[in-house]
Amino acid sequence: MLGLDSCPAERGEAEHESTDFLEPTIETTAPDLWLTHDGVGLGPLRVDLAETYWRWENSLPVMAGYARQTPESLTERTAGLEAQLEGSADQTRFTIYRHHDDTWAPVGMTSLLTDDRYRTGEFFIYIGEPDHRGHGTGTIATTMILDWAFHVTALRCVYLEVLANNTAAIRAYEKAGFGTVGTRRRTGSWFGQPADEVIMDAIPEEYTGPRLVEAAVLGNRQSRR
Repeated sequence: MLGLDSCPAERGEAEHESTDFLEPTIETTAPDLWLTHDGVGLGPLRVDLAETYWRWENSLPVMAGYARQTPESLTERTAGLEAQLEGSADQTRFTIYRHHDDTWAPVGMTSLLTDDRYRTGEFFIYIGEPDHRGHGTGTIATTMILDWAFHVTALRCVYLEVLANNTAAIRAYEKAGFGTVGTRRRTGSWFGQPADEVIMDAIPEEYTGPRLVEAAVLGNRQSRR
């Protein structure tokens, strides 16, 4: 089963081919953004979004993707967010934004939980806003996280586990640069039934995505939005 931390589980969200994205359902103005690419941005976690994260993570599509069996209270999620905000030494967490009409709207969350001994990181993502699932947001955000993992966090390997039934998520991960390395049998749950989990990873030597970190540091903005 997916390695879970003390906060809500974060398993891969299904994404399909990139298309024009839809009108955002949450609006925000001028959020802090660390990376942007193709209309997707990554910024820090926000205290004022605690209830939004809680709503996203307790929606049935996200719960099913994570094989979670019980919803979480807002009180518990708020406490979990406080722990996430205080524990940055071994984790990097981002709010995912989508750009539309000069506005950046928060639509999901992604994170890397790192093991400093081996310079590896476990990857998690979900798109919380229903209108932004299946429009390439997760794929773009995943590529951006790999760029960050290899060129900021200096990881040697990023890995994830995803339910074998979640074929759309697997395709999105492959498109972003992950490859399948194995399967764990009957270690997950899909609609209440035992399910296999696919293990995927990515390494810096095989990364072919945009060099957004390099562009941000050196001032070369050709690869940025």
